[in-house]
Amino acid sequence: MLTFPEQQRRRLINQHLGYRNFNEYLNHFRIQEASTQLSSTDFEHLPILTIALDVGYASLIPFNRAFKTRYEQSPSEYRREKLATRS
Repeated sequence: MLTFPEQQRRRLINQHLGYRNFNEYLNHFRIQEASTQLSSTDFEHLPILTIALDVGYASLIPFNRAFKTRYEQSPSEYRREKLATRS
């Protein structure tokens, strides 16, 4: 557990890790995990909503928005493209 003040934690995240805030930092890892699942044949049976919920999003709209911001395509487009290249 981090024992130094919140202001110092924020400064660490902002200055040293290159994220605007903790949510941006956390969402980076959430979207990264989602992209791994979406491109894996092991998870192709799972609905995108299930993947979004599993990685920590409360609903599909913010997940889709964050995913599209990172990959410039929707999760379903990403999945379709990645799974097609594996076939």
